[in-house]
Amino acid sequence: MQALAPSTILPIGDTLAEGWRLFLKSIAVIFLPVWIAGMVDVLPSIFTGGGLLMGSVSWWMLAVTVAAWLVESVLFGSAIAKLNACATDSKLSYIRALRIGMRAAPAILIGDLLYNLAAWGGVILFIVPGIILGTTLAFFAYAAVLDHKPTFDALGYSHRLAWPDWWRTSIVISSPAIVLFVYDVIAGWSDIMGALREASRGQMPATTSLINPWYDMGLMPLLGAVVWCYVLAVCYVQYIRIKKRAENY
Repeated sequence: MQALAPSTILPIGDTLAEGWRLFLKSIAVIFLPVWIAGMVDVLPSIFTGGGLLMGSVSWWMLAVTVAAWLVESVLFGSAIAKLNACATDSKLSYIRALRIGMRAAPAILIGDLLYNLAAWGGVILFIVPGIILGTTLAFFAYAAVLDHKPTFDALGYSHRLAWPDWWRTSIVISSPAIVLFVYDVIAGWSDIMGALREASRGQMPATTSLINPWYDMGLMPLLGAVVWCYVLAVCYVQYIRIKKRAENY
């Protein structure tokens, strides 16, 4: 394969720097929907005693969890729409952004499930294919919101855009991925410590006891919103760059 001309090589440092600048510029604009999404994410644990992963599965639990996922998809879709408006210095009301998020929500929800299945399945089975898929499919939500792609088209479009330089894209999105990983560890720390304390007393940790209101409903959604604002900004910049490269070459 012929090497890419220097002008076609996607930058890494410049992309991360631009993503940081966009994060600082857009956080006040997209913080609200992302924060509400974080609050919604905790609701299944409250109403179903731990969610799908912590309690016995029931139709009620499944309904609450899927409803929460759908609302989160709407909110993240609206956040991407507002982020794009901020990046392009255009006006977009929250009502209009929510409508865009509602239109893209099914593609985001199903795409997220398929993305995690493909990425984590690939990591567990073969590692490298999982890393590749986790990189090339990562922009499906942007394709769904900004380019009106349905679920499978969004995933395929993301893969085609990122595939030519997947390893550079992987390096770029590893920065927000590391930030997300650190946040997940912090978010789960209270639950882990609570479970260990009960286990040390010879008791099985109850799912309801793992819910810490001030931590899970107060601090973590606020911190998570900041983290996700950064993640969305960096991935947005990379998506726009790989899209422009595909259009020019």
